[in-house]
Amino acid sequence: MKRLLICVILGMVLLIGSFTFVNRGWTDERDVLSFVSTTDEDRPIILMNTQGEVLQKLRTEPGHPSAFTWSPDRRSIAYEACRNANCEIHVMEISTNVRRNIHRELTFDGGDNQKPAWSPDGKWIAFVSERAGDKDIYKMDVNGKNVKRLTKKGGCNKPAWSPDGRSIAFVSHSTLFVMDAEGRNVRHLGIAGGVAFSCAWAPNSKQIAFIAGGAEGSIEVFSINVDGQNMRQLTKSEEGTFIWELAWSPSGKWIAYIPIQGNGPIAQLFANAVVHIVGTVGGGGKPIEATKGMGARYLNWVPTASLPVALSVEKQATLWGKLKQTEDTSK
Repeated sequence: MKRLLICVILGMVLLIGSFTFVNRGWTDERDVLSFVSTTDEDRPIILMNTQGEVLQKLRTEPGHPSAFTWSPDRRSIAYEACRNANCEIHVMEISTNVRRNIHRELTFDGGDNQKPAWSPDGKWIAFVSERAGDKDIYKMDVNGKNVKRLTKKGGCNKPAWSPDGRSIAFVSHSTLFVMDAEGRNVRHLGIAGGVAFSCAWAPNSKQIAFIAGGAEGSIEVFSINVDGQNMRQLTKSEEGTFIWELAWSPSGKWIAYIPIQGNGPIAQLFANAVVHIVGTVGGGGKPIEATKGMGARYLNWVPTASLPVALSVEKQATLWGKLKQTEDTSK
């Protein structure tokens, strides 16, 4: 009888929790958003859960972070920082707050090094470099060694590693390309309207989200199968809207992106730009503002490899540091 009562109570808790999550609009225990805040003067990387709670602020030196990528074990962040008109890639180890330039020997190569993307196995970082005179995709190990050039197309931007580690998607001259992780078997996905500059993989490695021109003069988010089939438009923005970034959530349910409207200086436009979330099913549905008015310019989802999984509503709401504190005090 006692066991039956416990099962009934647990069932009620799970049912109430599920109802609560549905009514919050967008939630999943696997999804923690991270983005560079333009609201804070020192431009920290913000970690935010699905309820809009700020879980952590990561401050970086030298320079303010731009594009950034998480290591698969969630212990480090590789990020782009620009100083004196030159951009380099750095690594910050989260637990110790130690920062190091992961390719110090390349600092004086005469070209920018940008847009890092950490490989799913944790061994490599793909990035964009101008060291050969034009922007191409390279990869290096996590110590900045064994650098290999992967493309010779020029005009490349924002490499994205497939979650299975086999492929890298990237944009070159407004065209979306996919190649294997060694730079071979390059093929393009013919996209009507052209791709703006960014792409992101679905967690199953079977679809790619990308930014392209919409039919009504706006820039929109689309998705397409890696075989070039089943292209779908996921956002429907007002004319004149430009989408800056996008990232596919670990749960596979959501795509985060940053819409920008109006004309003017870049800093002014991003001062009011916030992260939006759109669903990946059907036409995407109505976008949801995710960052509660906090300005954002670059974004990514936190890997789920070491995120704790909890069932209760309370723990769902605090599944970052607060959950760890609860576990520690209960021992």
